[in-house]
Amino acid sequence: MSELLTTREVQNILKVDRITVYRMLQDGRLKGVKIGQQWRFPRDEVQRLMNGLPATGSLPATGGDLAAAAPAEAQPATAAAPLPVHCLQTVQNLFSSVSGLGSIVIDASGEPVTALSGACALCRMMQESEAGNQACRESWRAMAAGSANGERQFICHAGLTSITAPILDGSTLVGWILVGQALLSDADAQALLDKAPELARRYALPVSAVQESIRKAPIIPSSQHDQMHSWVKDASKAMESILQERSGFIVRMQQIADLTQLG
Repeated sequence: MSELLTTREVQNILKVDRITVYRMLQDGRLKGVKIGQQWRFPRDEVQRLMNGLPATGSLPATGGDLAAAAPAEAQPATAAAPLPVHCLQTVQNLFSSVSGLGSIVIDASGEPVTALSGACALCRMMQESEAGNQACRESWRAMAAGSANGERQFICHAGLTSITAPILDGSTLVGWILVGQALLSDADAQALLDKAPELARRYALPVSAVQESIRKAPIIPSSQHDQMHSWVKDASKAMESILQERSGFIVRMQQIADLTQLG
């Protein structure tokens, strides 16, 4: 067998993305061999593909469905291709900067996709606590499950309100954007202050620090509640437009890869 190439090396030679390499593997245009959890591709196979020659013979452990072909971390279960996290993070950061609200993208099961943007002092404090961080993740999973059932407004374990909107890749749900991490009234702020000693005990934090962080939490007046829901939808639509562009790019790359099959 000729020299074995990594997926990255094949990408660089063919000038295609990772998902296109796995699609070519799936449909038989490219032969590969799986070594442990990694795919390797004979250089002769890549050269044959570049020359537009038909596939001949077979190699062990090739083909299979696309999800099986890709390394586990490369294929989110609900997405057609890996999410462009950097692009989503950029949109999210800009949104938080303009709105003054915290935000994060979670996948369909509630696992974080992006890093928190615009997190308030209380959120940051919770993230820095091991127990608080775990509680945040449990809240996100609960929000994902509730959102799938049609709910859109939630109160997290720390007493802050977030609003969700779905992020679709075509017709496929790939996640949710959570916006807010805020309080909806002065009464909510006072109620949370009353619970500060309980939060401090639960997460082994200084009471005074928890109280101070609650006082700094953003309060959204009732006149802006509807607007807040609208902002979340706008943010999700901006992210969906990125996914749509990504899908079009993948199609164009597939078309380019298909040209290598012309004699």
